Amino acid sequence: MKIKRWIYLTHRWLGIGMCLLMAMWFFTGVVMMYVGFPALSVSERLQGLPVLEPAQLRVPVSRLLERLPPEGEVVSLRLTTVLERPAYVLLDGSGNRHVLFADNGEWLGEVGARQALRAAAQFAASHGLALAPGARAESLAMDQWTVSSSLHGHRPLYRVPLADAAGTELYVSSRTAEVVRDTTSRERVWNWLGANLHWLYPMQLRRHPTLWHWVIVVLSIIGLVSIVTGGIVGVQRLRIRRRYRGRDITPYRGMMKWHHILGLVTLVFLLTFMLSGLLSMNPFGVFSARQPGVDVKRALTGGTTVADHRRDVPAMAHLHGALSRGEPVREVRWLRLGGRGYQVLIADAHRYRALLPPDWPADATPADLARRAITASLPPGAVVDARELQHYDNYYYSHHQRWRPLPVLRMRTSGPLGSWFYIDASTGELLQWTTTKNRVQRWLYHGLHSLDFAFLINRRPLWDAVVIALSALGMALSGSSVIVAWRRLRPRRAP
Repeated sequence: MKIKRWIYLTHRWLGIGMCLLMAMWFFTGVVMMYVGFPALSVSERLQGLPVLEPAQLRVPVSRLLERLPPEGEVVSLRLTTVLERPAYVLLDGSGNRHVLFADNGEWLGEVGARQALRAAAQFAASHGLALAPGARAESLAMDQWTVSSSLHGHRPLYRVPLADAAGTELYVSSRTAEVVRDTTSRERVWNWLGANLHWLYPMQLRRHPTLWHWVIVVLSIIGLVSIVTGGIVGVQRLRIRRRYRGRDITPYRGMMKWHHILGLVTLVFLLTFMLSGLLSMNPFGVFSARQPGVDVKRALTGGTTVADHRRDVPAMAHLHGALSRGEPVREVRWLRLGGRGYQVLIADAHRYRALLPPDWPADATPADLARRAITASLPPGAVVDARELQHYDNYYYSHHQRWRPLPVLRMRTSGPLGSWFYIDASTGELLQWTTTKNRVQRWLYHGLHSLDFAFLINRRPLWDAVVIALSALGMALSGSSVIVAWRRLRPRRAP
């Protein structure tokens, strides 16, 4: 009896403490279905870039590479437009960004407020917009919309307002003078009713990643215990045959009756929702594993050091020729495959093509060479399946308007990690790799939390209807908890 009493008390007081938070999580989850956290999409970024003009490219990329240590790691290297001039932008293994103008070989130093205003004005003009009257570039280390760790290498940022009905604000990097984020009034308002509350994302907490992580984990565990104990109490108090008062399956009346019935109806959904939310934080490293595919990626590229890139810098004439024919190019990326360097010419987010060296094997596509390189790096027979996918599968897919390239080459391997590799069939670039742990996490998190099952997300608005209906049941249960909690906690009137 003592254990039973503790179960009742645990559910009662944890439920009182968590009821408002649970109601908020269900409501904000629905908001997030339609308004994501502010981010600059690939399409928006590329639309903000002018077409590269071959006549302006007078300095080869080797000028940038020869100024860096040969053993340094090249994470990314691209030719883009910075402050209305063509420029090479290199991100190294230490997170530093190096910018060299391709028209005269000047280095970009620290970006000031005046340069940030120029960059924002050019970006706005490319989208048919203009800066707000009297706009200033406000320097800031972080605000509510720039808490993401992906922006750490660009801090401090400059915030610049635009003169449009949407209330757009741009954020410009102080390292590369590029626009790296934009927000609108609609996004800012709805995110206070969505992601900021759902993820407990106020800047004052989120700027401390470890503390934020453990706040989410602890609250999720408390919520899970509340649901489990509530399920035990609910089942114990349920009567199907020998009913209460001859007809009721529950001993409760009024709001407590509704709370009991709703709790039983939503029990499985509540458990999976809370458990998957907890698992999204990878608590206690349960899904951590040795970085899969690191050795394979090195074998795929043939090395990504500065010295590796120096060896295969293309002749300027080769690049000029490629930019002069075909559709306009807004950006060029340098990649390596099988120890050879090549470029990807990007027109927009959906149109890009590989620029291969003149002596590249005529009968081999980038996907063919990627498959050979990965196969050669693994033990014989490790590749159990390799096929080109024209459509998304359960692990490589698009959702919430986030487009991902197709077709892709998918390679499945055996071994303790069970790695799967997804390679862009057009460029040979490794887009994603997963291990068995990653795939399990995918179902336990996205599958159970967001219901990202192919039979649902490929049949919208069916997915919307199911998620909203389940969330509404969760809000109804949480609402009954709030009413019950208020009745227990409110001051009693003296007789």
